[in-house]
Amino acid sequence: MSDVTFDGYVLAAVLTIVSIGSIYLAGRIAERRGRSFKNWAWIAGILIGPLALPLLFLLPSLHGKDGNLPCAG
Repeated sequence: MSDVTFDGYVLAAVLTIVSIGSIYLAGRIAERRGRSFKNWAWIAGILIGPLALPLLFLLPSLHGKDGNLPCAG
């Protein structure tokens, strides 16, 4: 028989929901700052989890001052 209580299952469920939410949120924030949704969702999901959110705010936005991406030419 398992020694895990109901509280353990609730905590695991909450942590799972928070992790999945941070994956989506990191991707959307990255997209708004000119970065790749897919790459940052993977970074948040596999590598650093919810710590990807503060990292996104520490990195500079890739948008220009007028809100557009800078041109390469």
